[in-house]
Amino acid sequence: MGSSTSKPRNGHKKPKHLPKVGSPANERWEHETRKRQDFGSGVTAVIIGVILVAALIGVLVITL
Repeated sequence: MGSSTSKPRNGHKKPKHLPKVGSPANERWEHETRKRQDFGSGVTAVIIGVILVAALIGVLVITL
C-alpha cells in the first residue's frame, strides 16, 4: 500500500463554502438571495399575472 502522499490531489470543482462576510462576492450572494426570496421565481410571477388579467377580463364581461 502506498502512502497518501503518493496520490495526486484533486481540487474541488465546486466549492461548498460561502464567500467571506463583507466581501463583494458575499454582497452579490446576499442580494441575489434576497431577490429570489422577495419575488419568487419568474414562472410564479407570470402565472399570477395571467390569473389577474383573466380575473379582470371576467369582471368586465360580467358587469357589461
